[in-house]
Amino acid sequence: MPYSSSLRVLLTRSLFLSSCLAATATYAAERLDPIVVTATRAPQTIDQTLSSVTIIEREEIERLQPQQFTDLLRGRAGIGLADTGPFGKTSSVFTRGSNANHTLLLVDGVRMGSATTGAPAWQYLPPSEIERVEIVRGPRTSIYGSDAIGGVIQVFTREGREGPPRVNAFVGGGSFNTRELGAGVAGGTADTRYSLSASHFDTDGIDVLSGVGDDDPDGYDNTSVSGKVRHRLQNGIEVFGSLLYSEGRTEFDADEFIFDPDTFELVDVRAYSPAYSDYRQSAVRVGLRRAVTANWDPQLALSQSRDELFNFEGGTVADRESRFDTRRDMAEWQNTIGLHRGWLLLAGIDAYEDRLSSTEAFAEDSRYNIGVYSIIEGQLGGHDLTASLRRDDNEQFGGKTTGQLGWGLPVSDNTRVRGSVGTAFNAPSFNELYFPGSAFFQGNPDLDPEESRTVEFGVRYTSGPIFVDAAVFHTRIDDLIANVTDDQGRFSPQNVDEARIQGLELEAGYQTSDWVTRTALTVLDTEDRETGNELRRRPSASARLDIDRRIGNLSVGGSLVGQARSFEDSDNTDRLSGFATFDLRASYAIDREWTVSASAQNLFDRDYVVSRQFGTDYNQPGRGVFVSLTYQQH
Repeated sequence: MPYSSSLRVLLTRSLFLSSCLAATATYAAERLDPIVVTATRAPQTIDQTLSSVTIIEREEIERLQPQQFTDLLRGRAGIGLADTGPFGKTSSVFTRGSNANHTLLLVDGVRMGSATTGAPAWQYLPPSEIERVEIVRGPRTSIYGSDAIGGVIQVFTREGREGPPRVNAFVGGGSFNTRELGAGVAGGTADTRYSLSASHFDTDGIDVLSGVGDDDPDGYDNTSVSGKVRHRLQNGIEVFGSLLYSEGRTEFDADEFIFDPDTFELVDVRAYSPAYSDYRQSAVRVGLRRAVTANWDPQLALSQSRDELFNFEGGTVADRESRFDTRRDMAEWQNTIGLHRGWLLLAGIDAYEDRLSSTEAFAEDSRYNIGVYSIIEGQLGGHDLTASLRRDDNEQFGGKTTGQLGWGLPVSDNTRVRGSVGTAFNAPSFNELYFPGSAFFQGNPDLDPEESRTVEFGVRYTSGPIFVDAAVFHTRIDDLIANVTDDQGRFSPQNVDEARIQGLELEAGYQTSDWVTRTALTVLDTEDRETGNELRRRPSASARLDIDRRIGNLSVGGSLVGQARSFEDSDNTDRLSGFATFDLRASYAIDREWTVSASAQNLFDRDYVVSRQFGTDYNQPGRGVFVSLTYQQH
């Protein structure tokens, strides 16, 4: 289908929903315009940014009562999700239909992710320690470097505000023998802000793979600590630091597949039990900033992230153990410079080194990357303009230059159109490059980075308590890495594929003192240019609707999340049916400090599947009921 024709189809599919949203618009209260920093590394209001952005504030997190971080992402504009079960099981995020390792995760500015898989462990992020989430869709390699073909998701941990120390605490539990508790303190002065909190989550979970491994539930526990401090010295230097640390265990089902060495046919399956992964994940950052002049504000920061995983599979013949530990050390120097007539320049350099320690004998266990970038933004003749340029020097593949141009124009007091074009790349992971040969997989050190080009056009309307944001985009990814069977029957990654991804995103919201309504729609058209098939696990459409109503001290609400069909395999023969789930929630403020909350997730107990393994469905939880009691000192 030609690009212009397929975009007309996408727009037509969404026209009815857009009309409904516009018809319900009223003007009942003033809407706050939140600040976003992830799009360009500089603070902007969400109406000023030339990017497609979604912000999830702490107030919304508490209102939605998520049991896991991915609950916050499911159904959002441009976001696709697939996991191998709930509660700490491997989760993949597909931003704008790109691959699972094409979305960069930042935690308070720290790059997160495993050097072996190339993807972040989204499943271990604790919702109780999160202050806000910024989702920026579209390429950001020209600002942050590799991993940002699809976009960037930045998580900010809990923050302190000026005032005396205030204690917060919560305790809860519910279905699947789920238990959680946590406590924290936060406060500050005119020169100092601080926050410190800890939480624990524990659940028996569900049996994620029926007929594989054992039939017992596959549990999960997570113990997390977060802290943040910022202090201004008398000489004007501001020092800051942040920490997020999580550890725990997640259980899973595992079988050993025995193949005939000559025909590569499956001849036997042996169950492993128990099977579990012990994990540790952390992000630490320290730095300082000081305004040298009225127009020059430099910042220096050092950070480190860790992604550590130990796997154990107990067998009747022999146990299997494996360990994959990633450490990433980073340094960055950023300069914010005010230019003539309100133009702003951000320029800097960042460097990081990945180090890997594993029970597997990788051919290489470290590599560095150095990036130099510049971002300029301002207005010219009533037009909003931004441009970014970055040069990366990577130890494994050499140099790459990426860039992006953005344009915006207010066409009325309430409406603004925008457009952008940008390039991006993604460096191959250590598994893809250096994984030692086995019976099933062999790394390929000759891989080139994946490269992409994206064009986007969007429009945003805001008036009082209402906003509507729509965007269409077209992305082409070259040298897409795919696993190809070699002459020995093993999978080996190769730069063989090209992908074309295009789609439409729509977000809308309405907020007053009594009502909060938010909806999102994504229509996606993906194609593997080698085969003409759709990319696996990319639903053709997904949607989300959140509605909450406050009546005095009582708040009630619900969320409807659904997605259309997708395919588990690249041949498009294994179809995953579409589905929709409904969650119901309520909370009651007993007084100014105590609140009791309850939620019923998957209220109608729908069966649905988002991924399979060798024809076996990864199970998802049925109806679950959860209750919590929260204390917030005022």
